[in-house]
Amino acid sequence: MGYEIHISRAEEYYESEGQPINMPEWQSYADGNPALNVVGWLGWDEDRQPIYEYTCADGSPVSLTWFEGAIDIKGHVDGDPYREFGSFAEDLRANLQGDDDERYTASGVFPPD
Repeated sequence: MGYEIHISRAEEYYESEGQPINMPEWQSYADGNPALNVVGWLGWDEDRQPIYEYTCADGSPVSLTWFEGAIDIKGHVDGDPYREFGSFAEDLRANLQGDDDERYTASGVFPPD
């Protein structure tokens, strides 16, 4: 079973459709970020979207995809998720949250409420 980290503007990442990062905004941001590279595609024809790859400080690659208003980060992250992805969340005016509702911030990791 995998574990994901999410970049979302919603209080809870699974409610991202209510306060979305829209797909064109995400693609514009990701295409302009030299740390992200397109490595594949999800979907077909006009509905397809890119899969971006980021290489973590330890050399591990992770994928970033847009889904229902949030950015899902999948892969093995050994280091501090905020150090790796905090600037992405800040640039998008969003939160960084794990599958277990913990929040990653510059001040540390905060457990679910």
